[in-house]
Amino acid sequence: MKTSNQAMLRILIYTVFLVISSLLISCSQSSPQDNNTKLNNPPVALVYYSTSLSQEIIGGGNSYFLSIDKDGSIQTRNGDGLEWNAPVQLQDSDRIVIQAREKVHVQQGKGTEDTYSSRCKVSAGYRQMSGYLTSSKLYYALFNKGIDTHDNYISTIRWGDAQHHNCADIPEFVEAQGSDENHIYALTSDHASLQGLNLVVMELEGSKLQQTKYPLLDIYTGSLIVQSKMISTPNNMYVVFSTRDEHNRIHLQLMEIDTSTHTAITYSLHTYGEEPDNAYFSLSANSIGIVDKMLYYVDGYGTIFSFSLDTKASVKSNTLAKFHRTSNLNDAMGYVYGTFYYLFRYDESDQIHKIEQYQLSDGKLLKKLLIPNLASKLSSGVYLYDFQMLTNL
Repeated sequence: MKTSNQAMLRILIYTVFLVISSLLISCSQSSPQDNNTKLNNPPVALVYYSTSLSQEIIGGGNSYFLSIDKDGSIQTRNGDGLEWNAPVQLQDSDRIVIQAREKVHVQQGKGTEDTYSSRCKVSAGYRQMSGYLTSSKLYYALFNKGIDTHDNYISTIRWGDAQHHNCADIPEFVEAQGSDENHIYALTSDHASLQGLNLVVMELEGSKLQQTKYPLLDIYTGSLIVQSKMISTPNNMYVVFSTRDEHNRIHLQLMEIDTSTHTAITYSLHTYGEEPDNAYFSLSANSIGIVDKMLYYVDGYGTIFSFSLDTKASVKSNTLAKFHRTSNLNDAMGYVYGTFYYLFRYDESDQIHKIEQYQLSDGKLLKKLLIPNLASKLSSGVYLYDFQMLTNL
């Protein structure tokens, strides 16, 4: 039987994972300039920096939501801090939903925005946990609330459209999330027993949330760290995770979840060594994608793992061309969009931020978008918490 001490260790491991992720992408720069710059072109990418939860508790914190166009120009929105925020672009529009602790902001295409109050206060997200349901045309975002007085782990989900915003607490510790056209899927674990993974299926109907929980895998979760979001095919969900064995080796695995039978199969992708610096951690939960029945996952070393969904077998891996994982002095985050892997990073040798476009199938570097003066938009003590591509370069 697992003890309560082990349960606290499990939460500590997850917390350390988020902290290390923050440190790997931390950014310390000069004082911010004004945010009156307007873009001449539609944005191609968004980037979100914020202070951490500890800074928010002490002094409120601050955040920077950056819209970047095809010329590398930046439009900056300054706001209150919210660790691991989860912006969402609404489908077929230029509107973007930005969460705040007690409010929801809907940014319009020309820099204006509408603000709504939320009855569910949030203080921190998980890790790039947001999405959009195309059938109901509703966005959603998941947040980490913590343990209540009855030792239950609580998360908060917010959802809605451009004018309506709802929220609810759910009694789950969320390891990963994903969605298809109709449902949200959450991979959850028991923080007390550290045994077993569950699949929670959520359906949104206007202001109503319906959820059903299914036992999925009876495994020890004490060393489990989910490395990606869950992505969908017509019948399955896929997610990449890692576990540590008794010899301190890291096992990278792919989980295939049947959304009809609510059962799961796991496949081995790779075995690392001891990894004392955790450099294998993915550069974001969005470092996963599917192209022509081939699943791709990019780890922290820039290794592109390929897995055939037809043969259920790994294919020869590739690497991102000329990519080298650096220390926490450089911020970096990845995003799969279509057939490409995009890397937002600060190039220390050139002293500039850039977005690089790589071919997922072979790691070839195709394009670079230079973003001058980004550092001047940021204050010290903020962390890179999200990067998304809105369209291809």
